[in-house]
Amino acid sequence: MRHYCLPIFLCFLYVLAFLGCKQSIYVSTEMVEGTVTLDGVPVSDAEVTFYPVQLGIGISAMGRTDTNGVYRLSSMKGEPEKGTVLGDYNITVSKYVTKEIEKPYFDPKQDAVIKFESKEIIPLAYTDVETSPLMTTVTKGKNVIDLKLDSNVISKKKKH
Repeated sequence: MRHYCLPIFLCFLYVLAFLGCKQSIYVSTEMVEGTVTLDGVPVSDAEVTFYPVQLGIGISAMGRTDTNGVYRLSSMKGEPEKGTVLGDYNITVSKYVTKEIEKPYFDPKQDAVIKFESKEIIPLAYTDVETSPLMTTVTKGKNVIDLKLDSNVISKKKKH
């Protein structure tokens, strides 16, 4: 009976250590939401991405706009639609529209063939973190960050 005590005791210690060291899989985040408009018109189904200005300070976060152009961020390490951590962020916005450019046809070597074309409808300056003029600071509490895009934006390279 005595030779069973040590393995049982070690298993007990392992379970205690595992339970004691277990941490939440989520980090503390602040709510971030807003509306995306292009020339005053809400943009539906656009992807909004926040990138930390300084590496290691902040967490990238993404959201998709609804039919009214409203987005809510979800960070890579936070709860869905609960925002991101405090810090300074560069922002990009992108929306691709895909359409069929040729009627589907059957090719015996490839089965059905359908050709599509994708087009970015957001001005390119907003789609690249290096050229987007959109920047913000996420603060404690609820953050409402409306993104007012302009078709005539001039792309500028950011300084780091």
